[in-house]
Amino acid sequence: MEMKRWSDYAKYLVLADNSKAVLSGTYTRYQVFKIVKEVITNIAFTDKNTYSFEGNIYNRKITTNEAKNILDNINKCKWTNVTGKMLLVASQLKLRI
Repeated sequence: MEMKRWSDYAKYLVLADNSKAVLSGTYTRYQVFKIVKEVITNIAFTDKNTYSFEGNIYNRKITTNEAKNILDNINKCKWTNVTGKMLLVASQLKLRI
């Protein structure tokens, strides 16, 4: 089946498999992953040094360019060192993906 027909959860499972157990392949962690991905999307399309989440303001741990590369890698189900930087955002938000 072509990747463009995969569900978002199927893409997450492939990404989790490619991460060599860095990401958990459970549906619960996928739900948290979606939150982190949304925050990374916000970072990717703004030039501010901070971002907010649930009423708290955080200093960015990744650059706009890194955020865009992370999103691109997520869409390609590709795990690299850059993709791994999403863990910085997740830990800053005290979320486990």
